[in-house]
Amino acid sequence: MTRLTPHMIRDVPFSSAERDSELIRTLGMTLKGLAYEAVGIDLRQLRMEDYTAAAVPVTSGMGTTEGFSDSVCAIVEHLGMSAFVTDRSDVAGFSEAISAGADIVFMADDDEFVAFNCRTRTFSNNTRSTALGYFTALRVAADGLRGREVLLIGAGRVGTYAAELLDRERAKVTVVDMDRSRAEALKKAHDNFRVKYDLMDAVMESGLIFNASPARVPGEWIREGAIISSPGMPFSFDDEGLRRVGTLIHDPLQIGVSVMAVWSAGKSLSQISIPEGREIKMEAI
Repeated sequence: MTRLTPHMIRDVPFSSAERDSELIRTLGMTLKGLAYEAVGIDLRQLRMEDYTAAAVPVTSGMGTTEGFSDSVCAIVEHLGMSAFVTDRSDVAGFSEAISAGADIVFMADDDEFVAFNCRTRTFSNNTRSTALGYFTALRVAADGLRGREVLLIGAGRVGTYAAELLDRERAKVTVVDMDRSRAEALKKAHDNFRVKYDLMDAVMESGLIFNASPARVPGEWIREGAIISSPGMPFSFDDEGLRRVGTLIHDPLQIGVSVMAVWSAGKSLSQISIPEGREIKMEAI
């Protein structure tokens, strides 16, 4: 999991309206609408206003990231939840969240970022949620992916879950990763996938791209009008790339957290269409 820096997320608490405007322009839906679309829940089925979320700072490993918990709260409040950051951290903070009646508890360390549903004792995972959110954004922006050529850059954790979704959608996937063994592992798991070893050639040939990598992608490589869904951090594109691209979906935190929140809250409903699969699934305790 990419470790975010304070600089990467400094504008998140103040940019919800702007983010909605960008998504309406590119996808025809808001951040909340994208999260509901990703999870497969109708807006009328789930009222986020019925949930309270807590963000618990975690000090293990490299410690807390300044502004992270506040950013999470701002995102879920934009979705309609009530939210607060606990005064205490770690286990004490989790205890505080439960005692205060939180329905969903967000916690992140160096390796995992989860949203724990206190009602159902299940949790959503940011890696899976990010893959699902950006896959959905690519599908909507492209008006469908079935039978379409898609370049998947990055065969790490997010890329692996994106691969599962792209395969289930019957997209024609080409994988490129600087670690050839990871790209080959994805091809082995998905017989119809292809592997390329030259990032420049792969990008120049592609009109639909899922970028799950922090690799820099020079603008002169990008095809005019390309549609790119890019959860990879740090941001991969330069000014020339932004000029050439037709649609670019990217933010440091909002899409992943929004899908996490809706996915976790949605498990409280008895009958919903949660996207289960071999890789994309909700963990249970």
